[in-house]
Amino acid sequence: MTSLNSIIADFNSFFDDNPWFGDSYLDVISDISAEDALVTPPNGHSIAVILWHMVKWRKTLTERLLGNTDFRADVTDADNWPSAESQTPATWEAAKSAFAEQQTILIEHLGIREESFLDTEFMPGRNYRRLVAGVLQHDIYHLGQIAFLKGLIRKSGTWKK
Repeated sequence: MTSLNSIIADFNSFFDDNPWFGDSYLDVISDISAEDALVTPPNGHSIAVILWHMVKWRKTLTERLLGNTDFRADVTDADNWPSAESQTPATWEAAKSAFAEQQTILIEHLGIREESFLDTEFMPGRNYRRLVAGVLQHDIYHLGQIAFLKGLIRKSGTWKK
């Protein structure tokens, strides 16, 4: 198996299969209600806000895969960590849809690339191999946070509005 095929398999496993680290994205997300997704713990971010953050940083890869190599994300972008007040049941559904759409783009557009694509620089000193690995690591990290918050919210109910 090539590195590129392995990466595609890892993204698929993360999304809806049997990843090495536990539950897949869909396993974790599928039963989170909008009410629970909008709960904001003290000094933290809601599940919905974390998912939008994940969408933002996945976009750094999907935009480049779609040909927009000039796309830049910044930690100060308003859509990086949107405000809790801007979140609604509709934005929760939109975040889930955006993430699923990005999954489709990732798999489709990585699947048409050659192995050498991974070592192509999109900026001086930055190649796609590093970006792809970083996005997947970022997704895994934040999915763990979401799973943790989901458990706390359901167990305690303390933070519910």
